Amino acid sequence: MIGVKNLKTPLIIIFLFISIFVACLKYSQYETIKQKEIELNKTLELIESDLQAYKLEYNRTYRDYLNQKLSREDIENAIKRVLFLKNRLIELNASKEDIKSVDNCIKDVYALQEESKFYTALKQSRSCAITASDSLGSILAVSNRTKLIEYAQEELRNLTLMKNEVEEEWKKILERGVNFTDYMVVGLIVEEDILKAEIFMNDSCNFLKRLQKMPNPQTPEEIENITILGGWVGGYLEFARSFLEDARVLMTRVNSGNFSPNELEEDVYALRDYLLSIDVPCNSTKFMAAVACDWKEYNKKLGLMGAERGYYSAAIYYLLYAIAINEHISEFKALDLAFNSTKTPADRVKIVLNLRHEALALLNSCPQDPITSLYVSDAVGWYFKQGDIILEHMLEFRREDTTPQPIYSYEMAKIIAKKMCRASILYRMNNSRNSCS
Repeated sequence: MIGVKNLKTPLIIIFLFISIFVACLKYSQYETIKQKEIELNKTLELIESDLQAYKLEYNRTYRDYLNQKLSREDIENAIKRVLFLKNRLIELNASKEDIKSVDNCIKDVYALQEESKFYTALKQSRSCAITASDSLGSILAVSNRTKLIEYAQEELRNLTLMKNEVEEEWKKILERGVNFTDYMVVGLIVEEDILKAEIFMNDSCNFLKRLQKMPNPQTPEEIENITILGGWVGGYLEFARSFLEDARVLMTRVNSGNFSPNELEEDVYALRDYLLSIDVPCNSTKFMAAVACDWKEYNKKLGLMGAERGYYSAAIYYLLYAIAINEHISEFKALDLAFNSTKTPADRVKIVLNLRHEALALLNSCPQDPITSLYVSDAVGWYFKQGDIILEHMLEFRREDTTPQPIYSYEMAKIIAKKMCRASILYRMNNSRNSCS
């Protein structure tokens, strides 16, 4: 009996110890959860306060400028292409979802048209056509690949002829002399559309070659892969057609004047040579720097193409864009390091908001004429907007964002505004001197 009593005592002590330990652990977990909730509330309050107090006031006047260049007839003509592709889908027994997607897209076009947002309506109608062509290519890739290949080959031939015609007509317009603002705004879009059309035609051709080499699909995975590839063939062809159609419409709206784009040749070559002298290959594995490097290479490619072909408005825009990113690659790397070194969500958000304020200050102080507005449109309409959308989602879903995306977005908005606002002012001053002389 004495032995049993002696045995119970240590067991009771151990049980008490375990009970106390478990209680302490639960309390610690509770405190941790409570602390995290407090930290999250503090973080979300910072974001909410900032979004309410500091807003983007930049007015993209280039859209108004372009809206005045277009008409309802232009939108109706663009919609005809969408309806043609929709009928092709109906003939191929496309799904109700595919047809509904095109119909909803067309409704959006008409809504924009009624608001007299003709340029936005034109771009939206092109998006509808691309959506329809993507579906068309996906269906034919599985149901009748031979027909898709024949269609794609014929479309590539037609687009090549169309591109040559557009380029020749654009060259004649420029030789006659143009209005400076028209060239820098409308001309930029015409020239970049021609360059982009060529890139998408080449990509579509490469997709087509891949499609021709693929064996007939047997498994669900193979069917899915060939469906995606067919969609790319159809979609990229329509991208190219849309760019050329837009260029064809817009270039007839460029007013004549005494400005010759050749006056910018020296500036373009100076920018090109400067970019090539400072450009270094990007091999960063850090998220922000790697993405920025990809965009730099894309803009460098278009900038050099524009310089080579005498598309000086587009060349200036893309060369400046590439230079801006290249000059700030080290900042992207530093931001990656700072982001990954933060200890709390609040610290991370403070980095985001500091960048947001820097971008806001630059954008809101940037001139708002059509040229500058077009030059900073990506910074305003894409990067800054995307940063704000991510912050708004954090508020809506009460979560802390673990990606550096908003930091990247605000940094891109900042560097584009810094480079493009100054550049646009210089070219307006240059034009003013030419006009007075």
